[in-house]
Amino acid sequence: MGTGYGLLATAAVLLVLASSDAHALSYVLGLFASWWLAPALVLVPLAAATASWRALAALSVPAVVAGGLVGPYALNRFTPADRTADLRVATFNTSAAAGAQGLRTLLEQARPDVVALQEVADRQRADLARSHPRYPHRSDDGSGGPRGGGDGLVLSRWPVLEVRPVTGLPAGARPADVVVLDVDGRRLAVLSVHLASPCLFCPERSVRRNPAGDTGSAARVRVAEARRYGEVARELRAGGNAVVLAGDLNSAELNEPLRSLTRSGLTDVHRAVGTRPQLTRGSSPGFARVDVVLVSGLVPLADGELGPGGSTHSPVVADLAWP
Repeated sequence: MGTGYGLLATAAVLLVLASSDAHALSYVLGLFASWWLAPALVLVPLAAATASWRALAALSVPAVVAGGLVGPYALNRFTPADRTADLRVATFNTSAAAGAQGLRTLLEQARPDVVALQEVADRQRADLARSHPRYPHRSDDGSGGPRGGGDGLVLSRWPVLEVRPVTGLPAGARPADVVVLDVDGRRLAVLSVHLASPCLFCPERSVRRNPAGDTGSAARVRVAEARRYGEVARELRAGGNAVVLAGDLNSAELNEPLRSLTRSGLTDVHRAVGTRPQLTRGSSPGFARVDVVLVSGLVPLADGELGPGGSTHSPVVADLAWP
């Protein structure tokens, strides 16, 4: 069994790495990799104990990839932060009104300084200023919400210096803004992003309603979005801003968007200081880590996941320090 699984898993890994997100199959395999690669970590020691060298050889590739995905979170348990956080940033896809309790818990218990929100319902937006006076500053004007129709809203304890749209995004992408904050005299540029949604197993009518198209098309839109956001982050950093890019990538660690963003110079906070895989999509544990906080010009200190509170995503909270 170990040999057969190892050969199939190796073929799947090679398909994901070779095809990236160019096809629906490689995208789906990358998205669910945390689960279908996990058996390799159990089967390798069993194969070694029984001297099943053929199985051990077949399992080597999936075991190495699985270890690469999980290993850093085990190591991070032994490197606790020894600095006081200068700011706390959170991201949460609230799944519209369904995640109202999760949003309330996030704001009242975690008390982040900056919050990147996605899928915020109209009535939630209207209620935020009244119910959460800790956040007097936001990226919209309080009357109609951000251009993304509930996506891309940023709440802040600190004043908003400017809000400008991200240009150059591909067709089918959701709009997003660059939100520059004045954090005690320092410029912090925040991007709340929500990459194109997949339409897995959707009926044809739902695929037609998805601006990014079918699963394969949406995957290619996400890759293009990530490349553009990486360019924007580099430009902002070159302009003297610290950068936070946070949101729902609709893709996981073996998919191309996260790799593209980190190659652009952004640090994945959870990868740097997290202590478990943090599968944020779906009931805890979910099936993929799609919600992230990425930074440039800031030092990651700690990272955690709260309960979804009715949303289909879990909020992520990151503690950061100035260099």
